[in-house]
Amino acid sequence: MTRANGKFDVTQKLAIDGGRAAVQTPIPPRKRHGELEKRYLNEVIDSDTLFFYLGAKVRGLERRFASMYGKKYCVACASGTAAVHIAVASLQLPPGSEVITSPITDMGTLTGILYQGLVPVFADVDPHTLNLDPGAARAAITPRTGAIVVVHHAGLAADTDRFLEIGRETGVRVIEDSAQAYGCEYAGEPVGTRGCISCFSLNHFKHITAGSGGMILTDDDRLRYYASLFLDKCYQREEGIRNPFFLATNYQMTEMQGAVALAQLERLAEFTERRRMLGTRLSEQLAKIDGITLQPIAPGSKHSYFLYLFKLDLEAFGCSAEDFAAALQGEGVHAKAHLLTGGRPVYLYDIFQNRSAYPFSHYPFQSQDTGTDRSYPRGLCPVAEDAFSRWMTLELTENYTEQNIDEIAFGIGKVACHMARRPTASERR
Repeated sequence: MTRANGKFDVTQKLAIDGGRAAVQTPIPPRKRHGELEKRYLNEVIDSDTLFFYLGAKVRGLERRFASMYGKKYCVACASGTAAVHIAVASLQLPPGSEVITSPITDMGTLTGILYQGLVPVFADVDPHTLNLDPGAARAAITPRTGAIVVVHHAGLAADTDRFLEIGRETGVRVIEDSAQAYGCEYAGEPVGTRGCISCFSLNHFKHITAGSGGMILTDDDRLRYYASLFLDKCYQREEGIRNPFFLATNYQMTEMQGAVALAQLERLAEFTERRRMLGTRLSEQLAKIDGITLQPIAPGSKHSYFLYLFKLDLEAFGCSAEDFAAALQGEGVHAKAHLLTGGRPVYLYDIFQNRSAYPFSHYPFQSQDTGTDRSYPRGLCPVAEDAFSRWMTLELTENYTEQNIDEIAFGIGKVACHMARRPTASERR
């Protein structure tokens, strides 16, 4: 990390000790929306039709997205959370069925599971990728297991082949939560094309956005049909029938969301390729730093860097992740200690600890009807819990420049160099 001109000399004094911050070049403003979005929105307003079923933009989005991924069907909806809920509901699992998923994910992965009266089961993560560990998921399967929701966390593909093999062996359906994985590939194929049904998000923080919104992909005629009913109060609009035969939500996407999302698809490849280039550039530099470990990318796979994660060797550095993050902040590197799920695996949220999904009840965690009594003690997923003490999260969006990346790498290198040289607390004694 030392260059001849001295500009990137990692032995320079840390900013928190009075030195010059590593990051000096401002990050350019992020601008994702433009003239095409305006044009499509104007077309919606001019049509005077904002309702998805009567308009053209949501249907156009569905056709375009399905075509991009080589799938028969796309069903657009109100949010990524709604997309997972619709996917789970489309399987029509009996109440009390168990759904296995990752403890490192967004609450949106769990909301629909709970609303359907299903019981979340958390299997541990792979210590190197932080994606759901297929072996741990396989060990968690019981006669009550109805599905596995595989989360492709932070833009890195989970080991999809192994999950599909588990599904074939056990008859358990595999749902892909691809909310963070636009442009991500596994074994040369786009993530979100292998499970029986998959889910994407269009919220503000994703690679592309319509403010909010979600999409479901499937090749299964029955799943497509139930998904279309579940997002629309079980109104059978295709048959001209308004006579609901199961309880369903209103998760409709508006034509205005559809217009923005349709325009965003035109820039999806641009955004994801740019992030991949930047992430690769950063990885090439961080790989040279002792005490920093990067997520491995399997041969034939591609990371799309929704987030950039790296692990600290805390024993080598003699500091906590919080101390390391504070030093990085001083250098102008906006990294955060831990992972972006509230500083803990999701099963340590109050809703799981108190079993309080519904007022005045422990349902579905505890139910005499289904014979369920599920709790989530600390230590349930030790690899996931340990990850929160040693992994760092760094935002990496397509508007960064190569100079930004080089300065960020320099800042991380500075902090690593100085933390490794500082005496530990026991040595100071």
